[in-house]
Amino acid sequence: MQKTFDSKIDYLPKLKLHHVTVSNKILKEFAGEEAKSIYNQRFIITINNEITWRGGTVSLGNNTAYITLSKERMKSLGAHLGDTVQITLELDKSKYGFDVPEEFEELLRQDDQANALFHALRMGLQRAIIYRVIQYKSSDKRLEKSLFFLENLKKSPKGETTMRHIIGKDLP
Repeated sequence: MQKTFDSKIDYLPKLKLHHVTVSNKILKEFAGEEAKSIYNQRFIITINNEITWRGGTVSLGNNTAYITLSKERMKSLGAHLGDTVQITLELDKSKYGFDVPEEFEELLRQDDQANALFHALRMGLQRAIIYRVIQYKSSDKRLEKSLFFLENLKKSPKGETTMRHIIGKDLP
């Protein structure tokens, strides 16, 4: 299911970010029985039929949620504060919100301990690790970083792992 609607670009000064607002009515259309909150859902987001990415909504209050618009996306759209944009949402049914690099998947297949520890992390941390691996262009670098993150995960305190542990800070 897809839903297209218009929304004005707004700004949250406290968080220093541009965003578009999604109404309660639209969010309810996507929320299934498994949804913990209608305000925090993952989508494939398209703006003005020009740019598409995977992201999520965050509760804004007043029965609404927002989707952050990065400076790069604003520039790519030629959009400014107060502009009205067309948003198309499609529920993202992928496990992590983006494709998992082959190198990372292969390491998880080969290392039962790393696999168990990784899947014991909360979903946000799992996504953060995968996102960091995706940032590297070459296969060798993705493999190197995947190994680095998974080894740090094994060294981190069980049940208390944070991103600082995974990137090599605050390890015991």
